[in-house]
Amino acid sequence: MGVDAAPDPSSTAAPPISEGRAVAAPPALVHDLLVDVAAWPLWSPHVLRTEPASGRVHAGWRGRVRPWFGPATTMEVTEVLPDGGMRWRTRALGHELSYAQLVTPHQGGAHVRFTAAVTGPAGGVVQRLAAPLSAFGQRRRLERLALLAERLAR
Repeated sequence: MGVDAAPDPSSTAAPPISEGRAVAAPPALVHDLLVDVAAWPLWSPHVLRTEPASGRVHAGWRGRVRPWFGPATTMEVTEVLPDGGMRWRTRALGHELSYAQLVTPHQGGAHVRFTAAVTGPAGGVVQRLAAPLSAFGQRRRLERLALLAERLAR
């Protein structure tokens, strides 16, 4: 590649897909909803079922998540922060999808940020193409998570 040549778009990293929201509930409560496998279908409408169907995730936890719109994937939790959410990853079609669902204290409640990134042979392209739908899904899950946490906090 010459000095003036443009980079290959398939190898160029895309900015992470990220959405955040304030929640009027304690960070520990929001965190508990994120790490409780049985709660996932309550706030993440794309989750049809999980294997195992209950329990709390921890670093190293692996399970199968079946969305209503596609094949099941294996999810591996890479980090769980004390009352701070989690990071996890999955693989599909030669790519790794990395996710963070993080909770921080915010004005007497919590702030939650969901982030997603794709790496692999065409990761930048895949991520750019998926960004609008993924961001919409993140906003939808954040809204449902906030409503559930706020209802439970009352």
